[in-house]
Parts: sequence; structure tokens; C-alpha cells
Amino acid sequence: MQLVCFDTETTGLDVQKEHIIQLSLVKFDTESWQVLDQRDWYILPEGEFTIPAEAEAVHHISKDFLLEHGVSLKSVYDDFIAFTKGCDMLSYNGNGYDAPLLHYNLKRLGLDFAFEGRTWYDALLLERIHTAGMVDENGEKLHNNLTSAYTRYYGHPFEGAHNSLDDVMATIEVFKAQVAVHGWSWAQRDEFGFICFDRWLMKKGDYYYLTQGAHKNESIESMVRIDRSYLEWIVDKCQWTDDQTRNIINPYIGRYTSPFSPSLTPSRGKKRPKGTISDADLCLF
Repeated sequence: MQLVCFDTETTGLDVQKEHIIQLSLVKFDTESWQVLDQRDWYILPEGEFTIPAEAEAVHHISKDFLLEHGVSLKSVYDDFIAFTKGCDMLSYNGNGYDAPLLHYNLKRLGLDFAFEGRTWYDALLLERIHTAGMVDENGEKLHNNLTSAYTRYYGHPFEGAHNSLDDVMATIEVFKAQVAVHGWSWAQRDEFGFICFDRWLMKKGDYYYLTQGAHKNESIESMVRIDRSYLEWIVDKCQWTDDQTRNIINPYIGRYTSPFSPSLTPSRGKKRPKGTISDADLCLF
């Protein structure tokens, strides 16, 4: 099987507003773990943009560098689509950050990407599940950033952290180690089939769950009975809610049916218990 591992460097943390300034992709074979091809672009955002000093201190990409060396996301779009065609994706925290960020960057340019119909492996989620309950020699909860995970498996940190191409290569190595320890069946989780652009929801099995707020961990189906008004607030008044989330929730609260409607009609049966999913399941958010 071939996977494409991807990572970005950005102007900030807000997935709906910030700009991608480096986009790296590496295609590799999951049997031999050999790299087959790669792309690495420094992206010059369209229009006015700033790179805060704290962001530049992390990735060392300046506005002057982009003005001299950057290319537009639109100019590499066709290559990006061709490179990822037919491939599932791998990342480290990409499901909660890089993938939504990519969606909004493309959307601003009137471009699209086939997020559905792919498996989105996320090595951060897998690592947090792997280390759940573990502590270090001081009794502290283990860190699960990419450098810490890589160091646990290989005994030393990798070089080049916060350059997206180097982060991609390290992610592949961490994922390789995870699969070696636990096997493919452990890595192939059903929630890896869904990317939530505004990070309100996750999908596990046939059910959607809230990932944040007062009702974190609760299924949308249960929320219809527990606090319908909270769902209406998410749909009608929350400023960052995306149409994707609206189209998922609306059928549950008796609104219009849309092309993105849930695959499961809300039942009127017994309430599903809270806590069906764990904090490890929600770690990307």
C-alpha cells in the first residue's frame, strides 16, 4: 500500500484564518517503508499576510524568504492533486490541525480536495492511545509531541524539527515503529475516515461525537434528548461553525436534509451512555 504523509508550517494556529507557508508531502510504500516520491513547497499566501515573531521563531520562515522563494498554492494545486490521487494520508496531528487548515486555505482560493473516501492515519492519536496511563521516570505524564515520540522509539531526537519536510520523515518513522509494535489492525481505526474542518465533531462507527465544550464526549444522537438547544447554538450562533458541521447536525434536530446528512437516522431508542469514547479518542482536538 502507498501512503502520502504530509505536514505544514503556517502563520499561526487558527485553522480557519491562518496561511500555509510550507507544504510537504512524501509518498512511501508501507511494506518496504521506502520513499517513492516527495514534494516540498514554500507557499506565498495571496494578498496581505504577516508572520508573527513567535511563529517565525519556531519554523524560521520569514516573509522576505517567501517573497523571494515562495510559490502560490494555486500554482502547485494540480501537482498536489495528482500526487495524492488514490492515496490514503498520514500525519502527526494532521486530522485536528493540518487537514482542516488545508481545507480552508484551498477554500479561500475556490479550490477543493477529496477529503472523504480516504483513511487519514494520525500518528499522534495512535501515540496517545499507545502511551495512555504511562508516566516518565519522574512520575509525570509522557509528552507526545513528535520529537518526544521519535525519541522514545529511536533513543535520540530527530534533526530538523519544525521544518515540515523533516517532520514528515520523522512521522513516517514513528508510524513505522507504531505498526511494528501493535500491527496494522490496531492502526486502522474507523475514526480515521472523517475529517472535521471546524473541529467540533469526530465520527466513531456510525455516530458523531462532540469534541469540546460542556458536552464533550457526548454523541449528537444523545444530545437531541439531553440539550437540543446546545446543538441549535452550535448551528445558529457559534461563529466558527463550518457548513460541514451544520449539515451533519441539522437532520438530527429536524432541519433540512443535505447531501452531507448523517448515514444513521437518529433513533428514538435508549440513550447512548456518555463516555462511549475516551479522551484518547478525542486527543486530536
